[in-house]
Amino acid sequence: MTGGTMIRWLAAPCALVMSLLMVERLPAAAGELLQVPAATQVQTATTHPMKYYISLPKNWAPGRKWPVLVAPGAHYGDKGKNLAMFAVERDARKADFILVAPLVINADRVADMTEYRGAVMDAISAADAASPAGSRRPDRNDGARAKFDSEGIRAVLQDVQKLYRGEEKVYLTGFSSSTHVAYMFLFTHPELLKGVIINSGVYLGRGVAEDHIPFLNSPERARLGEEDPGYPKYSENWQQTKAKLLDYGHAVSMIEMEVIKHGNGDKLNPGHSCYPTRIFDFCAAGELNR
Repeated sequence: MTGGTMIRWLAAPCALVMSLLMVERLPAAAGELLQVPAATQVQTATTHPMKYYISLPKNWAPGRKWPVLVAPGAHYGDKGKNLAMFAVERDARKADFILVAPLVINADRVADMTEYRGAVMDAISAADAASPAGSRRPDRNDGARAKFDSEGIRAVLQDVQKLYRGEEKVYLTGFSSSTHVAYMFLFTHPELLKGVIINSGVYLGRGVAEDHIPFLNSPERARLGEEDPGYPKYSENWQQTKAKLLDYGHAVSMIEMEVIKHGNGDKLNPGHSCYPTRIFDFCAAGELNR
């Protein structure tokens, strides 16, 4: 593989729903490289109220650019556990990835979003109250939430590039509910992506206007790359979504699928689980092939 965005779909044919992260900003002038932040320190994008955690590789230095893996958790409130899980896998294999865990508002109750308390929380609540009639979730304005997450993650990525020398294109993974975020970027911002890993989740069109797909059939897309109760739905939805991705210009050669089954050699839990080992295998292969 010589370039572009790879796509991997991961699922297990149990039940666990992982959570999300929280994020106060380090003081710095625009464009100034920050000191290495603690992975447990909540930060805020400089141009957007999006909160996030970031973890730099142990050998990080400002003299080069670094690959980036963006991994929002499935739900809000895990106090950095999702990021820590990925950091353990990264450090074990001495990988050079910057890890970023944006605190997305994709799928959770506003009352739980303590880091956004104040103007942001009020705005989310107001948008939810004005959710359009006939919405899939009348108590949640998916469009407004998707807009916040899309703009916020893009603002975070700009900071990661300016402050921590992250590369312009990134890997993005979603697990369970956060696959909505990964799918949103796959459909609407392929120009920002090196690869996407969909881990046990479905595409429901959140944040995607299918009658107005940006970069439709663009070169960016062509260069892209049984115990779980939800597995039948995931699998059926993936086949339908894969067909949409192909229609919009993604290349079939850049799309792959893996089902984690009982008896797998790596002894991975064949349930509703996140698979950092497989995700890093995929990202490492992408880096090697570049």
